[in-house]
Amino acid sequence: MGGITLLKTGPIGEIKLTRPEVLNAMGRDWPVEMQAAITEVGHDPEIRVVLITGEGRSFCSGVDLTQLVSGDIQPRWFHDNEPVYKAIETLDKPVIAGIQGYCLGGGLQIAIACDVRIATDDAILGLPAAKEAFIPGMSTWRLVRLIGMGHARHLILSGLKISPQEAYRIGLVNLVVPRESLDRELEAMATCYLGVPEISFKWSKRLTNQAFDLNFEQALDEFDKAIEIVLASDEHRAALEAWRERISRAPEKKGA
Repeated sequence: MGGITLLKTGPIGEIKLTRPEVLNAMGRDWPVEMQAAITEVGHDPEIRVVLITGEGRSFCSGVDLTQLVSGDIQPRWFHDNEPVYKAIETLDKPVIAGIQGYCLGGGLQIAIACDVRIATDDAILGLPAAKEAFIPGMSTWRLVRLIGMGHARHLILSGLKISPQEAYRIGLVNLVVPRESLDRELEAMATCYLGVPEISFKWSKRLTNQAFDLNFEQALDEFDKAIEIVLASDEHRAALEAWRERISRAPEKKGA
């Protein structure tokens, strides 16, 4: 993969965008390469948490404008990106974005498809497409669901870039950290998710992905199906046994 590198450290897989000379801009082959990376980490049973990061000074600065101007990137490319973002969003594993420097356009679309976003205090986030006579992809659909219509519409229609502090205020990122702390914070967040049983994570994520598409009765039907699977799992039985052991070891409370 020319612009993407896959790294693996135990149960943690990292998809690293590796075109630092162009601030990890998304080139012509990005949709195919990114989909291949997502498929690989998704099918690897040893990988339980996925990080998406950028090499060098930036996370991702969006479409490679040099390739766009030269005609190497055709209009269909923008459509082809959308199933890739959806694949990130629906991966049955935690996906954590580590954002530093520029996180613009398609770069922000990658980030908002992730489950958790950690940004450094020097990050710059935005969707400048409208200012450049573009439409910022299906962020018009996804960002509204993440941060609400008011904040999403302002970012999309104005094309303004915002600070990580503002992004945190409006719920666009989950955590803001010093640049030198990013790797440590990503590891800590990954460790947090490694403590969540895979079965309950997978079904909880699937249900939240449907939250805006189903009415309550439909959502309850989906929950009923999911909880039946989860309660029948080995992970749930192990949790029950751990609860029993804790209860048996707890000292008896004496009456007043």
